[in-house]
Amino acid sequence: MKKKILLSVLAFGLVSSINAYELNGDLGVKWTGFKLASKVAVSGTFNKIDLDIKKSDNLTEFLKSAKVKIDAKSLESKDEARNLNITSTLFSLTSANFIEGNISSVDEVNKTLVLDVVMNGIKKATSMKYEINDGKIVANGVIDILDFNMASSYKAFTEICGALHENVSYSDVNLEFTIPFK
Repeated sequence: MKKKILLSVLAFGLVSSINAYELNGDLGVKWTGFKLASKVAVSGTFNKIDLDIKKSDNLTEFLKSAKVKIDAKSLESKDEARNLNITSTLFSLTSANFIEGNISSVDEVNKTLVLDVVMNGIKKATSMKYEINDGKIVANGVIDILDFNMASSYKAFTEICGALHENVSYSDVNLEFTIPFK
């Protein structure tokens, strides 16, 4: 009888740990902007990303517990001139020193979530598709810089980059985040 109880407890523990979600590494954040008439992609990340996420046995609760705060001026595109052009216009001419986000809803059946992005004092809900592969949750979506009351800073950005972009820049930005879990 004791063996059956012990085996039941061990089996329950094993099943519970299989379904547990806990951060296992750093949050990956990737942005992709576009330039030129042919819509050439330019990607990067941020060097200062703070994530608070709680361990949970439930995927939805795990994701909804995530709170992220990104130092916008830590933008990294692997090109110092580009970094300066973006941070000195888009983020310095507004109150967008930080970009914050939290997941407000998750649909596990359709593998979608809603990321609430706060930038320049404006909060926008962003629908994203996600996949789970090899211990990573990867979500993709799109924001538009102009939705965050950043028209004047976006205009300054397009002017400073005009010659480099053949006077064609786009305000939509693809977002991707990766949450490694165990």
